[in-house]
Amino acid sequence: MGDSDTGREHREPPLVGSAASDPWGSASVCSRTAGGVMLVEVEGELDAPALRSWTELLNFAITGGATGVTIDLRGCGVIDMGCLSTLVVASGRLRERGDPGINLVMTPGSAMERRVGASSAKGLPGYSSAGEALRSLREVAYTPRAPGRPDSLLRREILRGQGRRRT
Repeated sequence: MGDSDTGREHREPPLVGSAASDPWGSASVCSRTAGGVMLVEVEGELDAPALRSWTELLNFAITGGATGVTIDLRGCGVIDMGCLSTLVVASGRLRERGDPGINLVMTPGSAMERRVGASSAKGLPGYSSAGEALRSLREVAYTPRAPGRPDSLLRREILRGQGRRRT
């Protein structure tokens, strides 16, 4: 049996919410997955010491089959540029396989929104509520396949605003 603090025996992300070895530095990170979409809530400062755990969490989401990830940064006061770069790379990996990628939740006009806007993560979709960000990911993930087009092509077209959803 695996270590209950890591949740590895249940294929949960390693060390999320664990106080065991404090891999997140001064941040508290919690994640939940439902319907192929992962919600990650960050409280505190996501600084350089958290980069390894942050990378592991996002890699877990990708290899664990998540179709999209919503990162709620409303409780995060500081995010390291390395962590922002990791978000961009992870979103790119999801999009390469035809999935929606990563959505960010930030308070409009906040210092966090300005920091993200000045970084390589500025292209990631931003929302003011987690519910809105999650709905966006689910809409793309559950869009029916158009005749003659693979799922991934249709999803990419919708993400770019070129596709039409069939009802």
